[in-house]
Amino acid sequence: MNAPNRIEAFSAQEAALADGRRAVHDNVTERVLRLFERARNSGQPRVSLERAVLFTESFKATEGQPMVLRWARALKHTTENITITIFADELIVGRPNTWFGKHGIVYPELDGSLMCQAVEVFRERQGLPDSVVITDDDKRIIEEELAPYWTGRDFTPNFIRALPEESRFISFGPDRDNIFIQTAVVLSSQSMRHSQNWVIDHGKLMQRGCKGIREDAQARLDALEHPIDLVEKKPFLEAVVLTCDALSTWARRYAEEAARLAAIETDPRRRAELEDIAETCAWAPENPARSFREALQVQWFSQSFSRLEEMIGGDINQGRMDQYLYPYYRKDVDEGRLTPEGAQELFQCLWVNMMQYVQLTLSPTMAAGREGFSHHETVTIGGQTAGGVDATNELSYVLLESTRALCTSYPELSARIHSNTPERFLHAVVESIKDGKGSPKVVNDEFVVPFYLAQGATLPEALDYAVSGCMESRLMNRETHRTGNSAVNYGSVIEMTLRDGRVKIWQDTQFGLPTDDPRTFTSFDQVWDAFRAQLENVLKHIMIQCAVGRKIKPLYFAAPYASMLHDMASAACMDLQRHDEAIPGTMDLACVDGIGGFGTAIDSLAAIKHLIFDTRTLGWDELLQALEDNWEGHEATRQLCLNAPKFGNDIEWVDNIGNEIYKIVLEYLHRHPRPKPGQDTMARIIPITFHVPAGKVTFATPTGRPAGEYLSEGISPAHGMDLKGPTVTMHSMARATSAAYKEKGANLINMKFSPANVAGEAGSQRLMQIIRTWCKLKLWHLQFNIINRNTLLAAQKDPEKYRDLVVRIAGYCAYFVELTPMQQAEILARTEEAA
Repeated sequence: MNAPNRIEAFSAQEAALADGRRAVHDNVTERVLRLFERARNSGQPRVSLERAVLFTESFKATEGQPMVLRWARALKHTTENITITIFADELIVGRPNTWFGKHGIVYPELDGSLMCQAVEVFRERQGLPDSVVITDDDKRIIEEELAPYWTGRDFTPNFIRALPEESRFISFGPDRDNIFIQTAVVLSSQSMRHSQNWVIDHGKLMQRGCKGIREDAQARLDALEHPIDLVEKKPFLEAVVLTCDALSTWARRYAEEAARLAAIETDPRRRAELEDIAETCAWAPENPARSFREALQVQWFSQSFSRLEEMIGGDINQGRMDQYLYPYYRKDVDEGRLTPEGAQELFQCLWVNMMQYVQLTLSPTMAAGREGFSHHETVTIGGQTAGGVDATNELSYVLLESTRALCTSYPELSARIHSNTPERFLHAVVESIKDGKGSPKVVNDEFVVPFYLAQGATLPEALDYAVSGCMESRLMNRETHRTGNSAVNYGSVIEMTLRDGRVKIWQDTQFGLPTDDPRTFTSFDQVWDAFRAQLENVLKHIMIQCAVGRKIKPLYFAAPYASMLHDMASAACMDLQRHDEAIPGTMDLACVDGIGGFGTAIDSLAAIKHLIFDTRTLGWDELLQALEDNWEGHEATRQLCLNAPKFGNDIEWVDNIGNEIYKIVLEYLHRHPRPKPGQDTMARIIPITFHVPAGKVTFATPTGRPAGEYLSEGISPAHGMDLKGPTVTMHSMARATSAAYKEKGANLINMKFSPANVAGEAGSQRLMQIIRTWCKLKLWHLQFNIINRNTLLAAQKDPEKYRDLVVRIAGYCAYFVELTPMQQAEILARTEEAA
């Protein structure tokens, strides 16, 4: 391959891998390269049990106390006793494990009853690309120390048992003792996390320090006198004091370890670095950060401490880093203590720290929906200020450039785009996207800001949103909803519509409503009525599951750290896990998700309308038998279905079916409001990778799709079915999701291009125009894979050579070779757009 052809044919990532280069771009130091290579060479992720053991010790000693106090005391016990390690070359320190490399934490209070079963599943999968290492000693600790205490005390089984029978049945099936496997007809994510993704106010900790927050809490504590306050508020304020002590203790222990290592270090340069680490950790986060270096260390301590507090929650979002870090950056650069290159190295050290964490999910169903060890550590750049002007600054570019050099799957960089985003910034975003690692994704101010205004936010609040998790958003000091949600499998809704409420893979179990044999339907309206009935039944059980989760989570969880950094929760002395109560003035937005099959459902209904009713080229008997036989012996029928009109091609009546499906969800939520001011439920379509396991349990669909194959993802058309280019596809998506309800929330869009289609400056301009069009259409989110199909095929054949190949999956990126063959096939099957 000669160089000119390579420029046209390969992304920067592909070219680096082909050449055997250590970095995609050269804006990286040898230190960072050494850290990255050690992290990538550390082998499969290992289970870290220290946090679980220490939490368990504390919980045994605090039974009967208020949950928020138990949590704070467990955090303090953990930070006082967890192993402290600082490794060679590290500049940003803090970790929950004892080795340098990939690790995942077990949270026994969440799903401890699943631990013993999960151990066996993990050990059976040893050697597979997505396996997790559990040693014999880990197994012993789980079986002898953790499981005996937590079995029956943890959240997951108690949540499942608290569900009404029909709502339990639709997610967990007929076996009343089953808490391990889900049906994926309705997917309950309650057991996947303590809370939904969150955005913690790291800037507040940088500005006030633990000392300032502690002093304020202690003063309020000392002033309490009302008997009710002594019951309701005192435990919360005591927990804040303990939590501040816990975080400061952890940092102080790192300061002591750095000082110890400095005293025995023989290399003068490394000794000076260790002394700097010791000074930084001794000062912050106990005190307000004085420099960019201290602020970044505070951010990492804050994020890592949140990871000790709970699974997901605030550990996965860094908020608007280019905004809250900018004053420290500007001051240090102006005063000669920092260069942009120095800031970039510190960021890259932080990214290597992030990439070592994996999110362990004990339920096989949940794990299958989060392939590639997703943990969604999201950094937001760009957007607008609270005053409504463009917020892009020098640090926005430093952050963007810092993510381009290495083949890392984290951070999950998100660029906020609006109608007045500067050309220079949009061009820089596009150049990064063209590197081929799927980063950054873009989120649309023209949708999100009006969304928050409709929910009751002020304009300054709405303009200050941060991207959160997969591609959602948060107002960090106004929103409060944290409980997990449940989700629709649109493929199963189609199946239940066509099979009188039964699901074939689960032995024809009646999960849905009896809506009659479709052979009795003489009009498409009857098909539509059956579909609506099945979907509304699913929505009913989703809302029941969410309500039960909100009701019982305060019995099992608390979040004193996230709560103390939330303005309104802290002012009310109310823990954010108190889901069944409304914190005055807050915005509590629950959600109903679609995990897959939105495009599949549109195309299925369109095929039925077109083939059976409009053109009468197909009868019910032939279609239903072909589906039951999984198309075997029915190739002519399958071809009719494959060639029926498809969503994504600007066919108005087809797109309108999507709009009507979306309206069913929105209208149902609108008709069933939550009871208290500030509470609402929004509809989202966010698959992660659940559209793959959801497809595995869904029988053949009238799209021509065989049983067990992945469903469509996000609000994208079915794989390979949008044939008229990205602009036409986006117009179809906008038409299908344009229902005007304030409950309309986040929707995910994936697009894939070959590098040749976006090569050079002309290609950059085309991508910029696509993003500008998306912005005008007021779609929520957009992300890209820029990669050659042949590269993906080569990676399947030689995974070691392509070990570091990063691809965009859903609202996160992952290493392609760490995905299952089915997920790899799904990415290969996505439509390759012509720019």
